This record gives sequence, structure tokens and C-alpha cells, in this order.
Amino acid sequence: MTIDLNGLGIDYGAILPELIVVGTAIVVLFLDLVVPPDRRGWLAAVTVVGLLGALAASFPLWGQNRAAFGDTVVADSLAAFFNVLLIVISIFTALISPRFLRALELDFGEYYILLLGATAGMMLLAAATSLMTIFLGIELLSISLYVLSGFARTALRSQEAALKYLLLGGFATGFLLYGMALIYGATGSTTLRAIAAYTTAAAASNVLLLVGIALLSVGLAFKVSAAPFHMWTPDVYEGAPTVVTTFMSVATKAAAFAAIGRIFIATFPSISSRWYFPLALIAIFSLFIGNLVAITQDNLKRMLAYSGIAHAGYILLGVLPGTTQGFTATLFYIAAYAVMNFGAFAVVTAIGAGGEQTAELSYWRGLFYRRPFLATVMTIFMLSLAGIPPTVGFFAKLFVFQALVTAQIWAPLVVAVIMTIVSFYYYLRVIVVMLAQPDGAVTESRVGFSTSSVLGAAAVATVFLGLFPAVVLDWASHAASLHF
Repeated sequence: MTIDLNGLGIDYGAILPELIVVGTAIVVLFLDLVVPPDRRGWLAAVTVVGLLGALAASFPLWGQNRAAFGDTVVADSLAAFFNVLLIVISIFTALISPRFLRALELDFGEYYILLLGATAGMMLLAAATSLMTIFLGIELLSISLYVLSGFARTALRSQEAALKYLLLGGFATGFLLYGMALIYGATGSTTLRAIAAYTTAAAASNVLLLVGIALLSVGLAFKVSAAPFHMWTPDVYEGAPTVVTTFMSVATKAAAFAAIGRIFIATFPSISSRWYFPLALIAIFSLFIGNLVAITQDNLKRMLAYSGIAHAGYILLGVLPGTTQGFTATLFYIAAYAVMNFGAFAVVTAIGAGGEQTAELSYWRGLFYRRPFLATVMTIFMLSLAGIPPTVGFFAKLFVFQALVTAQIWAPLVVAVIMTIVSFYYYLRVIVVMLAQPDGAVTESRVGFSTSSVLGAAAVATVFLGLFPAVVLDWASHAASLHF
């Protein structure tokens, strides 16, 4: 019997960035066996070099539309957009990790292997055009993050976070997988292209298909921390090592929204009237719960967790119109959120790396006098998360609201505007606390060079993209032009 491999569309160039990341993880795995414990900083350097190689391999994918491996993955502008975003986030995470891990006595090589594994899963999810590869990408990133959440093995809170994330994540995966099974049963295919062709030709009254889409939505909403599937988020964000929270708070959300865009905007545009209302409810719940509960939080990590739930609602608003303009606004928002939220959590990480193990807001009183650089960049990130010009957060919200106005979607828009005003309280509260007079003596401590460089770059990007938003908006507009 002869097996014809030509029809499979084998194209390793289409997944070259993912292959480089996986290859780097294998190299780090072997290096960890021979590198002395006091030289594990080299593993971070190898990780960054490998990620830079994957970044260079991602640029040639821009402007292409190469389906590969039986139409299960695609090399296109959307995949390139998220590859660049996810790799930059991973590089920044690797740069701020060594000092933090040494401070907590967690400087083990497994950390970088798991970080690379999660990154590879997220990149695969962004390029997936089949239910099978979507599931594979989600599981690869999830298993890595489950372990990273409990990486502080001697801390009970970290173990609790990992257990909650594992149990609730497994429960959400059951919804996801069952939804995929129903979609396959209704359409007879697992590739998004064939499913899109079925929904275009067939009537939108296939109950099996609609139930499958609903269950699939539950699994994806869990990954982006959208309400009412958000219950794991504050506990996991608080309990996990802060550097892990910094990474997962933005990278997981970005990768999951890439899959949401491919599924709802590219695959199911013909039945948008069926999925609009459930997604609108999820967005509104996220805005309400995220913003209102964040007001009551005195722990900065928990406050930022509820803030992330609210921002998931804002990002989801761009999906509701089902248009290229709306998805462009979503992509711009994801890029903006990655910069400002990563920076905010990185400030918490920097304080933890200095041996100051607290995220309680009361501790941040007078931070401007003790750590003026950290307080300054944190102020920039808080203003951007609140959506105050001239930061990138202002334009992120503006573009999403503009897409809703164009599509004449008024109810979610009104809720979003009101909740934006509400959010000013808890973001500005952090700034006021940092500017308040300190209770005790002022003692300054230095931030490491790599950490300060990452924080400075994030702060500059937050302001620069607010002054010149067209830089990213043009890329987002091109990447949002999905087609099968």
C-alpha cells in the first residue's frame, strides 16, 4: 500500500517559529543537566536567543495565506501578528525572571522549559485552523501553566492556585472538547474551512451545531477570564509566583482571542445572529463583575485580576459586530493590553525580586519616595489601563467603541462607557496611594538592569503607541482580514 503524502500539505516553514521555540525548550532541557546551579542565568539567555530566532522566522509569514498539514494550521498575517506579540511577551518575561526566581529560591531550569512550552502552545493556537489543533494548542499551554502556577513548591498559596487552576481548567476543557465533538457531529469535519462552508450552505437551525458552539464558547471564555467563567482568576493570579502571573495574564488572553477571532468571525459569520447575544452577555457580565469587584480589592494582584476580567469584556466587544473593523479594534486592544498590563504586573514582580514579598495596597503607600522609578512607570500603566489619554489604553477603548457605534450596538456600548468611568476609581487609587507620604523612613533599593529595561520599554511603548496609534492599528487592520 502506498501512502500519498502530497495531499497533506506538509510545510514546515508554516510552523517554523513554533518549531524553533520547541527546539529551544529541548536545548534548555539538556543544558539544565550540565549548567551549575549558580549559572542558571545562562538558561534565560539561551531562552531569549531561541525566542529571537522564532521572532525572526515569524516576519516572513506576514502577508501570506499558506494552509498546511491537511488544513490544520495556517501561516498568515494573523498568526504572524500573534507570534510577534507572544514572543515579545515571552522575551520580556525571561528577562525579568532570573532576579525574581533567585529571590524566592526558585531558580530551576524547568521554569524556562515550561515557559517555552506555554509559548509554543499559544503560538500554535493562534495559527490553528482545525478543532484538533485548537485543542492541542490549548492543552499544551494549559499544562505548562498549571505547573508554573504551582512552581513555588513550598508555598501553600501557590499549590492552592495550581490545584484550583488544574481542576477548573480540566472542567472547562470538558466543555470545550464536548462542544468540538458536537460541531464535528453536526458538520462532519474538524477543519474551520469545511465547517464555514457547511454553515454557509446549510440552515442556521442545526441544534447540534448551536449547542456545540455554546459549549466551545464556555471553554474559550474560561481561557480569557471572562465572566461568569472567571472564578479561578483572582485566586490563581494571587497565588502563582508573580512573574508567572505577569506572563499568563496577557499571553493566555491574547492566544485565546486569536482562536475566538478565527472561530466566530471567520468560521461562523453566516450565523452571527445566533452567537451575538450570548457573547454580548458574557462581555457585559465581565464588565460589571470585573470593574465593580476590583473596587473592593486591597491586594494589587487581585485588583489586577479583576481588572483583567473587565478588559476581557472590552476586548470581546470588538468581536460582537463580526466585522473586520471590530476585529481590528480587538487586535489593537490586545496589543495595548499586553503592553500596559504586563508592565503593571512586572512592577509587582520587581518589588518581589527585591525581597519585598507583598502585594497589599497598604504597602505601596509612599512608593514614589522609596522606589521613584517603579512608582513612575506604574503610574503610566495605571493611567493607560484606565483609558486616559495620551496613553495607548485610551485609543484601545476608543477604537472598540467606534466599532460598536458603526455596527449600531448600543446596550453593550453604554455599559462599557459607564464601567470605564467606574474603573477610574481603583486605578487612580493606586496612584494616590503611591504619592502619599510614607509612614516610616524612606529607603531606596535598586532595580536590576534587565528588569528596569523591560519596564522602561513597556512604559515608553504605552506612551508612544498612545501618541502614534496608527503604527499598530495598520498591522492590526491587515491581520484582521481573515479569510478561508
